[in-house]
Formats: sequence, structure tokens, C-alpha cells
Amino acid sequence: MHHKYKALIPALALLVCCSLQAPAWTIAHGPETARELRKQRAEKKLQSNKRNLDRLARDAELPEVDATMLSEYTRMVDYIGDPAREGRVPGSQGIEDAAVFIENEFKAIGLTPAFDLTETSADDTEIVTKFATYRQSMPMGSSQAATTQTLSINGIDLKAGEDFAPLAYSGSTSATGKVVFTGYAVVSGPDGYMSFGPNENLKDKVALCLKYEPMDGHGNSLWKDEGWSHHSRLTYKISALERRGASAVLIVAPDGANDVSAGLLDTIDSTSPPASMARNGNGPKFDIPVLSITPEAAQMILDADGSGRPLEELIAQANKAGIIEDIDDATVRMEVEIERTPTLTDNIGAILHGKGDLADELIVIGGHYDHVGYGHFGSRGTKGVIHPGADDNASGTSGVILAAKQLSDRYALLSDEDNARSVLFLLFTAEESGLNGSKFYVEHPIVDINKHEAMFNMDMIGRLESEPLQLGGFKSCEELQELATHRLDEYGLVYDMETSVGDGRSDHASFDTKKVPNMFFFTGLHDQYHTEDDTLELLDMTGGVRIATLCAQIAYDAAMISEGFDHRRDRRSSDEDERESGQPKVRIGIIPSDAADGGLFVQRVFDDTSASSAGLQANDRITHWDGVEITSVESWSPVLLEHEPGDVVTLTVVRDGKTMEIEMTLKGLE
Repeated sequence: MHHKYKALIPALALLVCCSLQAPAWTIAHGPETARELRKQRAEKKLQSNKRNLDRLARDAELPEVDATMLSEYTRMVDYIGDPAREGRVPGSQGIEDAAVFIENEFKAIGLTPAFDLTETSADDTEIVTKFATYRQSMPMGSSQAATTQTLSINGIDLKAGEDFAPLAYSGSTSATGKVVFTGYAVVSGPDGYMSFGPNENLKDKVALCLKYEPMDGHGNSLWKDEGWSHHSRLTYKISALERRGASAVLIVAPDGANDVSAGLLDTIDSTSPPASMARNGNGPKFDIPVLSITPEAAQMILDADGSGRPLEELIAQANKAGIIEDIDDATVRMEVEIERTPTLTDNIGAILHGKGDLADELIVIGGHYDHVGYGHFGSRGTKGVIHPGADDNASGTSGVILAAKQLSDRYALLSDEDNARSVLFLLFTAEESGLNGSKFYVEHPIVDINKHEAMFNMDMIGRLESEPLQLGGFKSCEELQELATHRLDEYGLVYDMETSVGDGRSDHASFDTKKVPNMFFFTGLHDQYHTEDDTLELLDMTGGVRIATLCAQIAYDAAMISEGFDHRRDRRSSDEDERESGQPKVRIGIIPSDAADGGLFVQRVFDDTSASSAGLQANDRITHWDGVEITSVESWSPVLLEHEPGDVVTLTVVRDGKTMEIEMTLKGLE
């Protein structure tokens, strides 16, 4: 489960839309009358749905959990959540195995593939077959390999992989130039530390810079108690050097640093993010060559000017203050070509066809089937160890398949005279890296997004035994709330809407941005969330079946009711939109989630953002914002609306058990 603060519609855009497309009765009768008419129409639709709901309640009762359903659900969760799936990170064999499993389950139920298949014939003609595949492929970064990598110092060739290596950030290009030593290449550090003058010009120079940041005699950072601060980030250094005209960058990791990479080469692999985090690329790219070199190679450059200065001497100078020194007698030539092959990952979807007049409208039941792999991103546990993701989200994935089985049986009993919406069962990839799978789907839906009447999302439904059922998304649609409450009360589940996780931090949020009414089933965060301990034996399988069955029943009700559903933004005045759906003017630059022990958990910090500049780190927990307690992402989101670019806020942060205050200057969306 990925927690992301909600995307909101800019008020200005809504105001323009309303002014250009106002219905005739709005113009004739004025805004107050218009709002009243909208309210009356909504009430009429609600009453109609209530009458339909009463009829449905007489027609069907929620089935009890039986041994067959429990066995089926347990079998599916056991396979998807097994450590053998390697945490199902996009691009891995584990997620491919899970995808094949889901496809086979849909085939066994008899569901129609949801997506078109495009193939190229022998004469290069594209042939499109409708509803031919369960997979919707989307780009997710790329695999990278250097096809050309050369480096020479004053005509002496160095050996790739031993003396130097290109980084993933490197451009595919060549460069020749004199060398300039730039120390740690820090633009502005603590206590006035600066590597560059105000008008520093490195035009056409090859910049030799140090990895990390100023160190003490033991190789530890002078600016951070443990590890390294954000000033040590390679992308910051490279960006600063490129902006000042450098034609290429050589990076050396000093031997004396207290770090596992000290004296070693960074490589394409070590500087590429996991495919799951890459989105549409593999991180920042620069237009200049960027190479890592060994301390021995760096010393060769220094020896070229005949001074015999040891690298350690320049490092010692850089530890005290910023330093720029030309090495005029050293000429470096290099060439880098990096081949980048797109990596694809798949949403998995299947259709249960509806009946009659409603068949061309869709009800979506979804959940994500990916997780965080070995914990190299988003981990709250031990990195490098398999994070099985049994609750997150083998439980919800299996719930979607079980709901498909149940609804398929229910639809088989419908007559040709019945009207029922089609149901799309959709398992999303790349949720953990920012809802990427669901975002891709809503931009590339199988039918017009306006024909998606409602979306039901199951994410982490495996802890019902110890937690109440939390329900989010209710604010999206009054009719859905009424419909669901009716079934919840009937079924006797303990549920909680007041402290629910809301409508912005799992895949239903992508549908909410398209004004599709939505509902979120969730049994809460726990200590094992995003750790290696989210395992099968901790799950309440019976509870998972109950939630999946409940979701299927509510979806069935929604599919059968003749009246559609209005998203809340469709019935609000423009004044309400401006108050409630204002677009934040600032970007923080983190992937947040609700912390299990209260506050805001930072899953990831993006480069060149407010958060990274302030020194926030992944796994930090934010407890207060300018003295105001932050209890969840939901409580934090409205706070952002109050700020302008340039505002300075003070965060109270818990890091590695220690509480600290961090000052952050807020940047604008651009």
C-alpha cells in the first residue's frame, strides 16, 4: 500500500469551466437557484437509489463464509504472498509469476480479457484484436548498459570496470578537456561552506569532484551524526557542475571515508533506481559524460602536472573549505554510450459482461498486486531482505479474485430481461512507487472514463481479526455511502469511517481525480507494514473472505441499481470547489504514509525538492508541522493548502529513535 496525499482540482480551472459551460437554467435563474436545483436533483436520485436498494435487500442476503471460499482465498494468498514471489517488485520474476497466476485464475472463472492486443503483421500492418489479453503494459524505467566506455589521461588509456565506470546519470556523448578539482562540489553547506564562487565558470573543463561531504579525521560527516546529509547526493554535485559549464564530471570516493563504498567505483547498476521506482525513466539524466574513477586514477590526474600533490592533501583542504584548483597539465578524453531498453510492467484486467441497458457501463473492483521486493525502496525494515507483502497486498489481490468468482456466479443467474453493469476486475502494478499502474489505467481506460460508475479498492484487508474495517472514499459519493452503510449494518461488521484512511492514498485515488465515485476497504496499518515480517501466518483469512464478500455484494448492488452515481464535485458550487478542492501551491517532494506509531512516515524523498533541500530522509517520521501535531496524511493534506512558495516551516522529525527539528523552505509546484 502506498500512501499519497490527494490530488485536488485547481479552483481556477473549475471556475473557468463553470463560466464557459454553465447550463441555460443557471444563466436564467442565477447561481443560488442553480445550486438549489442541483440539490433537488441529487435528492431525487438518492431516493430512487434507496428504493432500488430496498428491492435488492429482499432479493439477496450476504453469504456466510464457507469452507470452500475460505480454502480458495487461503490458496491464493499463500501463493501471491509467498516469499518465493520475492516481494513482487515490478520488473522481477516474482511479479511475473504473480501476474501469470492472476491470469490463470481469471481464465478459470471464464472472464473475458479486458484489453486489446496489438500485433504487427509480416507487411508491418498493425492488427488490433479486441479483448484479447489480460495485460495492459506500461513503461517502467529501462534496463541500461554501456556499449561504449573509454577514458584516457594524457593519452594513457584506463581500463573500464577497473579504473573507471560510467554512471546511470551519464549522457551518451564524448568530451575532451583540462581538469579542474572542485572538492565536494557543494553549492551552499552549513556554516557558510561553499565550493563555488558567485560567478564560478567551469566552461569546457572536466570537473574532478569528491563523493560524500566534508569529513572528520575518522572519515565521518561533519554535517550529520550518522551517515551523510543531502549535500552528498551525486545528482546535486553533477547538476551544480553542469550548470557552471563543466563538459564532463569525474567522481572519486575517498579511501578514508567511513562508508562501504569508500575507494570503490559506482556503476550504472549502483546508481540506477529499481524499475519499480523509475516511472518513465531511470532517474535524472545529464547531457555530459559522468564517470566514477578510483583514487588511483584520480592520483594519475594530479601527477600529470608534475607537482606530485597527493590526493589526500586536496581532500584535507576540501574538508576545511571549498576549493577550486586547475590541473592545467592534465588532459582527459572520454566517450560514453549507454543503451537504454524500456522495461514494461503490466496491469491485469478481466471483464464480467453485464446485461441489458446498463451493460456498457462499468463497475471496477481493484487492488494492487505489486510490493517492494527486497525493500530497496519504501522499506521500514531490513533492506536486502525479501518483503513478502502478505497483507500488502496479497490479501487484497486475492480478495479481488474471490469477488470475481462470487459475482460470476451471481451474474450467471440473471435473465435476459435484467439490467446490470459490466464489472471490470483490475489488479494494478507499480502502486508502491506512486500509484503508477492505476494512474496509467485512468489515462488509458478500456472505455470512456465517464462510463466508470464506481470503483471499489481492496488494499491490506488481512487484519480484520485485530482491527475494525476502515472505509475510505465515502466523501466521493453520497449514494455510495448510503448503499454501503446499509450492507455494513446488515452484515454486522465492526467498521470505522471517522478514522478511515480517506480517499487519497491508494489506487482509488487515481479514479477520484477523474471524478469516479470510489470506496476503499482497509484493515489498518501495523508494525509489519513494509517490512520483512508482513507474512502469511499473521493474516486473518476468514476476515479477508468476509471483506471480499462484502465488497462483492456492494459492487453487485451498485451494478444493479438503475440510477448512476454522482461524484461529489459534480454537485458542488464553484465556491465550494474553491474552498474544498484547492490545489496546493507548494510541493514537498516526498511519498508519505500514515506511520504505524502516529505521524507521517516518509517512504521516499525526491531530489531537488523542498524535502531534499531541508535534509529529510526516507524512514523519517514527521510528528509536528510548525508546532501543530500531524497524526496522518489525511490531517496533513489540508495544511499544505495554507502555504505559499517561500514559506519557511519547522518540522519535528523522529529519525532512528531521535527527535530533531528541521527547517524547510517550501518550493512552488514548478
